[in-house]
Amino acid sequence: MAQGPPSFSRKSSTPWDRLRPVKQDPLESMGFISKGDNRLLDPKAQENFYNKIVARYMQFCTRHSKDLDNAFASLSLDEGRLASPDPGRASPAIATGQNRPPPSQGPSPTGVTASQTGQPVSMPTSSPSAELSTILLALRKLREGLLASSATAPSPVFSQRVHVFNIRAAILALHPPGYHASLSHLLFVLHTPAGPLPRSELVEMTTYLILDTALRQNDLSKAYALRYHSRVKFGYKSRAVDSILRSVVMGDWVTFWHVRQKVDGYIRALLHWYIETQRKLALKAISRAYYTCDINWIIQSATGGDLSWEELVQAEDVGWVREGDKAIIRKPKSKPAN
Repeated sequence: MAQGPPSFSRKSSTPWDRLRPVKQDPLESMGFISKGDNRLLDPKAQENFYNKIVARYMQFCTRHSKDLDNAFASLSLDEGRLASPDPGRASPAIATGQNRPPPSQGPSPTGVTASQTGQPVSMPTSSPSAELSTILLALRKLREGLLASSATAPSPVFSQRVHVFNIRAAILALHPPGYHASLSHLLFVLHTPAGPLPRSELVEMTTYLILDTALRQNDLSKAYALRYHSRVKFGYKSRAVDSILRSVVMGDWVTFWHVRQKVDGYIRALLHWYIETQRKLALKAISRAYYTCDINWIIQSATGGDLSWEELVQAEDVGWVREGDKAIIRKPKSKPAN
């Protein structure tokens, strides 16, 4: 008698039964509204996603607390995960180079810790630049979802909170596409008489917009106009902004470096956009005024003490000859013999 076919009642031991689901990053698994992923149109999903971003950001700061400034400086054009701009915006230029500001001098973007968000925190194994890129890209996804659902949002408070966090994080990362559009939207759309920003945050965000306009965009007239209208509208005042604008107009590098030492990490980050210009102006003035000059004074005047003489020579291609503690800038022309 022929034997019947084998029974398949028992669990098969074929290879596909040993497959395990791929563990996805919760920040990367969420998609863009513009790409067809509508999950972030739901208010509860938005808040849950925001809490995950905050938890990841606080983890990032804790993990790299011993060298936080270099962790924020790790973004580069080669790691262009943020290279795609916001819809309708120009392509971003992620800043690179030396003289990154120490972000540790400023408060955390939210003023809360990861444990206060109620979200489980997983330890990422990616590089600081990849982790920071993931955080900023997730914030862009959330902002896109908030914009798409703004017509049905009961209150702008949550959206304001997200934009404030995003602006602070993107400023420290020196990522203008991440904070500039968000600044404008926060101050001119979300801040309304019916839903105003707290005065402290209104002053803070106005300060960032004024300095970004003056230093990165190099539009002093627009920056002064913004400061004037803000002063008329809600009594805006900032001694740091006044001193910085005055030092830029007057070419006063002594005041510029002095103020930079006193301000917090966010303003220091915005001052980064003028450091190269300030350095060149100082060197140009010194070259016209002196034949010889003290090395330490040149370093303080041109870099605020951030660079060594060797680093300054390499960064600006300085051709002055060093003799001990002095730099020979130029030699006086010898008088022709009679």
